[in-house]
Amino acid sequence: MKEHLKHIGINIRAARKSKNLTLDTLSELVGVSSSFLGILERGESSLSVDTLISVCNVLDVSADSILFEQDETLSLPASENKDILLTLLKNATDDELLFLIDYIKLYRGRINFRGTPPDSL
Repeated sequence: MKEHLKHIGINIRAARKSKNLTLDTLSELVGVSSSFLGILERGESSLSVDTLISVCNVLDVSADSILFEQDETLSLPASENKDILLTLLKNATDDELLFLIDYIKLYRGRINFRGTPPDSL
């Protein structure tokens, strides 16, 4: 899966959530099926320029906010951040997973969360 498609999907989902729209509602307003919109949000397919323009118009966002990597996770609720992280982990290669596990162990070992020792992994 192409990395840029994941970011586009994440950005569409973040913009949709910020407007409090369901997948079904956005799909109706854009004129695509909700299943296709779900595929886009998961980064499993690309979208046409016409669909991009429709999405941007409905969500009242610029195309660059959808196309280019944003750090939207800062404004998302924790449950959405967990969904994003799980999606990224699910699509990671074995080497990426090993790196992430080592990184998280190192990070948790150096940071004292809420004044308590980190859980052992």
